[in-house]
Amino acid sequence: MERHFYYKNAQRVFKHDPVFPLLAKRQDPQDITHWHEHEFCECIFVLSGKGMHQSEKNMPVPIQRGDVLFIPIGGHHAYTQVEDLSVFNLLFYTPRLPSVLLELYSSSVYKQIFLKKFDPKENEDFPQTHLEEKVFSELETLLDFLANSDSHCCKMGMFVAILGRLCEVWEIPEPEKLPPLDILKLTAFMQQNFHKDLAMSDLCRLAAMSSATLQRHFRAALGVPPMTYLRNLRLSHAAELLLNTDLELNEVAELSGFKQMPPFFRAFKKCYHLTPFEYRSRK
Repeated sequence: MERHFYYKNAQRVFKHDPVFPLLAKRQDPQDITHWHEHEFCECIFVLSGKGMHQSEKNMPVPIQRGDVLFIPIGGHHAYTQVEDLSVFNLLFYTPRLPSVLLELYSSSVYKQIFLKKFDPKENEDFPQTHLEEKVFSELETLLDFLANSDSHCCKMGMFVAILGRLCEVWEIPEPEKLPPLDILKLTAFMQQNFHKDLAMSDLCRLAAMSSATLQRHFRAALGVPPMTYLRNLRLSHAAELLLNTDLELNEVAELSGFKQMPPFFRAFKKCYHLTPFEYRSRK
């Protein structure tokens, strides 16, 4: 299959709810696709039919009902053959979702499947498993609820239930050891103090680690560096203030932990692809 890459960005996919990047949708039928990558994670549940799925530079693999595949952020993949194929796509960007997911971070299966870094040079297939019909039907029901709900609370509950169930049934050869980091303590501190002038040195003191060690273990647990996680907390809070208050922009920036306006504007525009003015006006 000739490779014509295209890119699926989060702005377009989550345009109806950019503050809450979580979406489930049924693709029926699923057609043959060009090679593409995402700015977010994708978990694919094969509902019916058959097909061939290919990741990175590996050989295509057959897929059928009961198969579950996970495509990480930036992963290249394509459907090279389809035969009445129908799938459910669960799309999400973990670093900007609420911290209820932290309970899953103690699961070595969750870390090895959903947070593992895949190096294209290693020619390693993305994670794939096949579930028993009973378990798969349970997950299909949860996905239907998620797809048809308008409530963030309900969506988040279904999402955590789906990932939690997958972690129970997804078999991996050798779970990785947990990093020596109290991630709950550290993220709770960041959530309570994101509006303050926090520096990497503050986080290192709290974690009792060097900067390099903390960066490595934090990224292994949550998929992003600690300062990126902190920035996402600030931007999420700023977005909520823009939508739900009439505060001046300088007040929004200050209450969200940005001490100067230019860095706030640059970070917000990079994250939401809109200026704070545009974001508020389109609410």
